[in-house]
Amino acid sequence: MKSIIFTFFSILLATHSFAANDCADLSDDCAYYSCIEKERVCGKRGYPLAFGQKYCNKFDSRVEKFSEDGRKWIQDVKACLISGMNDISSESSCREFKKTAISHHVPCYLSAGYCELSKEDKKQVIKIVRASAWRLDIILAGYQVISSCLND
Repeated sequence: MKSIIFTFFSILLATHSFAANDCADLSDDCAYYSCIEKERVCGKRGYPLAFGQKYCNKFDSRVEKFSEDGRKWIQDVKACLISGMNDISSESSCREFKKTAISHHVPCYLSAGYCELSKEDKKQVIKIVRASAWRLDIILAGYQVISSCLND
């Protein structure tokens, strides 16, 4: 009986570790958000689905409206945001996960070169994210990005 229980828990742990690794393998794919949702279970209004995947898909669906530099920026931001989420403790609540994930947006936008994007590419970014412009955390993040560009 003990060996059956041990085997069951070993399989369960191996499956969980495998799932985490599967998500990390999607480091440049919007499917990452669905994968991480299966692990975190934050629900349809949680960060992975309601924000992360939603905006990742919006950028991907409008990528043809961006210049080559803009397209590279989108890929770099996507990889940066996903990398940051991989580092968030699996013990964190959905609320903590959201707060930490959103805190990565400003550094990711800036490190990917938002300030160097053309005016047209910046307009496309604003068109995509403006649907969330009513949220205080997004307003503050936008202000931080713009003010960082002005101070450079």
